[in-house]
Amino acid sequence: MAHSNKQFIINLVIASLISLALVSFSMAPAYLFLIKNNWLMITIGFVIYALEAWGLYWLYRHTARVRHYQVATLKSRVNIAQLGTVIIAMLTMVVLIIVDLKLSAMLNIPETSNSRSLAWMLGEAPLPMTVSVVIFSPICEELIFRGIFFSYALTNQYNHRNYQIIAVVINSLIFASVHVDANWEPWIYYTLMGGILGTTYLLAKRDIRLNILVHMGTNLAVFALAAMS
Repeated sequence: MAHSNKQFIINLVIASLISLALVSFSMAPAYLFLIKNNWLMITIGFVIYALEAWGLYWLYRHTARVRHYQVATLKSRVNIAQLGTVIIAMLTMVVLIIVDLKLSAMLNIPETSNSRSLAWMLGEAPLPMTVSVVIFSPICEELIFRGIFFSYALTNQYNHRNYQIIAVVINSLIFASVHVDANWEPWIYYTLMGGILGTTYLLAKRDIRLNILVHMGTNLAVFALAAMS
């Protein structure tokens, strides 16, 4: 048992390092839009994004196969329980976003450096950056943080509920660490967001398509609610 727990901790550390390494490059194509916001750079950026998404999906499937874990394919059917999980996750996300917006305004909490950078990038290249944030970023982040992370950390040997809870907590903290700086409230917000996405992935039978859908809907909801506030 001690050896098993030790190996699980090693798996978590390696999965975390892999996720951090991959996510550091995931937004790289978006910076092409800032060099020159024209059709050529936009096309090149989106082509690179598409290749990146394909590469991450291949790595996700390869990792799951090597770690002897079955995951949903692009052609897998979605059942009612999975759809219910997605709906609950989206509603929870919307509530979380509203609470975060109200709390930030009430306590006068400054934006994170990530939010400021993103707002600046959206101002410089609105259309391509919106597509990047709503479509490509959720695809890449879910493949990295949920797909690859959990495929490596939670093999069949570690599919017990206790291991799952620990993996979700660690995954949430890693997810928050790449989105926020020192302010406490954004840390809580992004940690909870990561927890919802991690739980959704496991409850939805590791169907990465559903997680991508929830993440896309969340980013779109952030835009809509921020515009209305």
